[in-house]
Amino acid sequence: MSFRKLVLAAFFVALAGSVSGQDPDYVLTISDGTVAVGGSGSITMGMDSTGADIQGWSYGACNDTAFITCTSVEDGATTATVNNGGPPGFNEVSVNDEGFTVGVVICFTGCAVLPSGSGYELNVATYTGNAEGTTEVSYCGSLGSPPVDTVVVVGGQSLIPTQTSGSVDVVGVVAHIRGDANGDQRVNIADGIWIISELFLGGPASTCPIARNANGDSSVDAADAVYIFNYRFSDGPQPSAPFPDCGLTDSQTPSDCSSSGC
Repeated sequence: MSFRKLVLAAFFVALAGSVSGQDPDYVLTISDGTVAVGGSGSITMGMDSTGADIQGWSYGACNDTAFITCTSVEDGATTATVNNGGPPGFNEVSVNDEGFTVGVVICFTGCAVLPSGSGYELNVATYTGNAEGTTEVSYCGSLGSPPVDTVVVVGGQSLIPTQTSGSVDVVGVVAHIRGDANGDQRVNIADGIWIISELFLGGPASTCPIARNANGDSSVDAADAVYIFNYRFSDGPQPSAPFPDCGLTDSQTPSDCSSSGC
């Protein structure tokens, strides 16, 4: 075990005898979020406090790997500046597929504390989507060796805060063919006409907006229609992937395409 972990363990183990029931003056929350299958998304771990000044905290946040995998954890805005505008004196984060643990001591010499307040942002965690469905990310005391307790430290005593889980919707991402604006699994003159009609003549909206981006420049405009015409009739370059087969683009989200011909 590293020296930093030994220091943290000693700090919280010394307080373990004073842990009792959940304290309503200190509330840990996890925001809701949406993650696409094969994509990523972030949720926030926060805290509201109406009690006395906080000297430190530790917690675990568990997820179900059948739906999501934890990939990274960053300091939230509060944690990053909690020590008189700077980071905590001690800040240990450990990440694995099933979640992560955090241990924070704001300042060992009592030079800084976290006063009562609301909307404190402790951490921002990023997850990848594994399978469609709805799952929870919850505070827990089962991660780590030894397991990390979920507590806040007030007046040299550890208290169990009230804990609220977050709900994560893992949604599917629809495959498409780049340039197939009308969703008929072909890229031809009809797609160029569709784009012009939708953009300038009040025509029907594509059910797969991302597919209209024929030239791959991340925007949809008349240039995409011209690109299709050049490809079909003037020996111009073909659309980039996903083309000519169905596929996904990097960082595609569910709102980019609700249905396609794929």
